[in-house]
Amino acid sequence: MNKQAITFLSLFTLILVLSIYYLLVPPIDQDDTVSKKSLSRIEILQSELNKNHENKINDNNTVIASSKASEKEISTALTSNEKTKAIIKNEKDICQLLTDKGYKECFCEIDGGHMKVVVKLKDATSKDANKIIKHIHNKYNGYIIEVKFVED
Repeated sequence: MNKQAITFLSLFTLILVLSIYYLLVPPIDQDDTVSKKSLSRIEILQSELNKNHENKINDNNTVIASSKASEKEISTALTSNEKTKAIIKNEKDICQLLTDKGYKECFCEIDGGHMKVVVKLKDATSKDANKIIKHIHNKYNGYIIEVKFVED
């Protein structure tokens, strides 16, 4: 036999086996495999923030690993990674602090001297925002704090 015939028979056999497998395997119920829970606004914000932090760290790691980067660029990238990791830790600590104070779901983003806090709370008032700001100021002073409430 020549190579073309062997190739044809191999591909034909593969297609035949896959077709039989497809016909014999029971269909998967899409309702069972897909989670019906949709993400809340806070979860969406948190996933976007995590992606941004991850991208920043990856970009810095690329600079660090590059053989063409100067010592100054590497030093700047290392410093930026340390700051980003410290910011991630502070954001998690603030969310944990608010969770300990009784707020079920929260999000925190630190950008320079500005802190954005989003809390899930129905019928929120300015007193609730003031309490949150005081809780945060007791532990983390020096930030301009913006508090928003969501109800979903």
